[in-house]
Amino acid sequence: MRSLTTAAIVCVLMLGFQAARSQQGGAPNHNGAAQVAASTYEHLATAIIEIEATEDELVKSILIGYHQAAQGHLKAAARDAQGRVAHLEAAAAEITNIGNEGDKRIQAVRQRLAKAGHTHNTDMETKADYMFVTNKEKKGLLDLAAKIARAGADADLGAMGVELDRQFEAAIAPE
Repeated sequence: MRSLTTAAIVCVLMLGFQAARSQQGGAPNHNGAAQVAASTYEHLATAIIEIEATEDELVKSILIGYHQAAQGHLKAAARDAQGRVAHLEAAAAEITNIGNEGDKRIQAVRQRLAKAGHTHNTDMETKADYMFVTNKEKKGLLDLAAKIARAGADADLGAMGVELDRQFEAAIAPE
């Protein structure tokens, strides 16, 4: 991510430099330099916006992967009586990853970005930074994960899967 940002900035600066050099014909022109600076800044803004949109899509794809893995474990738990507990625990772990918007490795990257000043949305109650999953949605997902981890042999895993789908769709829906 850092090298992509650096490359984008270098490219924009080179474009600005080239534009400034091409406008240097005779006497220095302040309006020309101001126009080049404004144009270069506009290109930089576009690059930053696109990088942030790319980050959003990447994180959304990571969350979709956790959701698919959780649903797969729920289905496997319904079919495999001997491995049921392990599948339910794995499903709960994947749902926890959704609620936390990433496992420990992803959270470490997000913390590094936050320390550098890169934030997204701020929960008004907790002041926590999030991309998709609000504090209320996180609580719902973590409660569901705990319920699934404790599910007994007679638990309705199909209903839990439907509830997971409902909560997941609400969490990643555009605000």
